[in-house]
Amino acid sequence: MTPSSLAFIFICLGAVSLLIGIGFYLVGASLVLPFSFLEITVLLVAYFYNAINATDYEKLMVGENFIKIESKFGLKTSQLQLVRSLTRVDTLSHMGEIVQLRQGLRHVFFGKFVHANLRPVLASKISERLHLN
Repeated sequence: MTPSSLAFIFICLGAVSLLIGIGFYLVGASLVLPFSFLEITVLLVAYFYNAINATDYEKLMVGENFIKIESKFGLKTSQLQLVRSLTRVDTLSHMGEIVQLRQGLRHVFFGKFVHANLRPVLASKISERLHLN
């Protein structure tokens, strides 16, 4: 679904809500209109939240001597580069089996967009890839 079609759907929902609110206001139920405005506000917040988070991603690149982890969550983009031979890969059971890549005190969580049941497989695949020569 393209952003413009999603915007059109949200505009139509807001217009219908506003028309219903105005209709009730005209027949004397004046308290319905403020709730229509509240509904439109919530639709706008939901639309912009979706627009901001629609391009979230995680990327892991394994080079000859390094591991580069890049992620974007909302408006925040972060990058971390670790030395390949010094990096450990773990899964944290108390955090839904999220994959943790760590090197000394530096660490990063990876696999937020992977189902919790598949994260241990992801961790083993990453670990295998790191230890290949």
